[in-house]
Amino acid sequence: MGPAGIAALELIPERVLASPGANERIGVGYIGLGARGHHILTHLTKDAQIVAVCDVDAHKVEEVAKGRNYGRYGDYRKLLDSKSVDAVVITTPDHWHALQAIHACQAGKDVFCDKPLSLTVREGRAMVEAASRHHRICQAGPQQRSIPAAIDACNLVRSGKLGRILEVHCTNNDTSHDCDLPGEPIPDGLDWDTWLGPSAVHPFNRLLLPSRYKEFGWMAYQPWSGGNMTSWGTHGLDIMQWGLGMDRTGPVEVEPLGAGLTCPLVYRYANGVVVKLDQAPQGGAIFVTEKGKVTVACGIARYDPPELGKDAAPNLDNFLGHKGPLHTQQWLKCVRTRECPSCEFEIGHRGATVAHLGNIARWLGRKLRWDPAEERFAGDEEANALLGRPMRPPWRLS
Repeated sequence: MGPAGIAALELIPERVLASPGANERIGVGYIGLGARGHHILTHLTKDAQIVAVCDVDAHKVEEVAKGRNYGRYGDYRKLLDSKSVDAVVITTPDHWHALQAIHACQAGKDVFCDKPLSLTVREGRAMVEAASRHHRICQAGPQQRSIPAAIDACNLVRSGKLGRILEVHCTNNDTSHDCDLPGEPIPDGLDWDTWLGPSAVHPFNRLLLPSRYKEFGWMAYQPWSGGNMTSWGTHGLDIMQWGLGMDRTGPVEVEPLGAGLTCPLVYRYANGVVVKLDQAPQGGAIFVTEKGKVTVACGIARYDPPELGKDAAPNLDNFLGHKGPLHTQQWLKCVRTRECPSCEFEIGHRGATVAHLGNIARWLGRKLRWDPAEERFAGDEEANALLGRPMRPPWRLS
């Protein structure tokens, strides 16, 4: 879609009503029908219903929509044109998140975008600005923000009741790298050019389609993802920023302790707190305070000594059955009430940014100083050049 296509989207008038009427169901469209999209399909509340599905793989669209009265699309822009769609769930690969979310906001749709929010820092900021400009209810994917045990644990840490935070530990996840997979025939029904979208042209390979297959999958490669650093890592880094009370800002320094794309990292914050990416439960963070340790991972909170958490909400069992849906359903409630969701785009952007900074430090192999207010590296134009990426014409952010 070129400049004319973007302009056409921007001319779509804002909906007269800010939210569906009291007796109307929220019509939800799903963009991306891979493993994550299939999972979130089950999260709807009774006052919401699936009205449209979209994927570049025609077989996935037919599989999900078979026997159901869903609008069926291979092009997300046509789904956004549908008047029956009030809100969209975006679970496509990372390189598509920004454009699809921004265009949804321009089309007057509320948005749930799976983590990580963005492929780059600049894309994330553009998403935040679009949500604000078009007055959309936009939820980023880190679902621990809606889980009572995680909420209580992070609020306790940031309250100061446990004394000074001595240090924080998060999982040391790997950074993405260049892709040299050879070309293979494109399967019937797959629109590979649209899958690539704003990324550079690259031949199809079957190992790219799963998000993660050992070291393969699109998530492993720099054109489409930041690796596990931005995937699983975003969960733990978001918890870390939340507990520090830094979830609308960020660190002032990041340093790789060694070489390569898996070396440990250290972040430093303006208040003196040091965050180490070394050993921690996947998807979580360990807060070491003057009065003990608090560990939050995958919605489970652990306290050492246990009495630190005597007044906290109990842990829920069954992550897929209970914890995941809470976040989607909390967003749907906000779609109706127009209240701010638990992980609005600004928060999701800041958490993803921490992961992006770590990746850039590893790619360049040096310590970097970061200005979280300006969202730029201090005196390092080579690093600043990596805050965004060129998009393949005719795709563009604005």
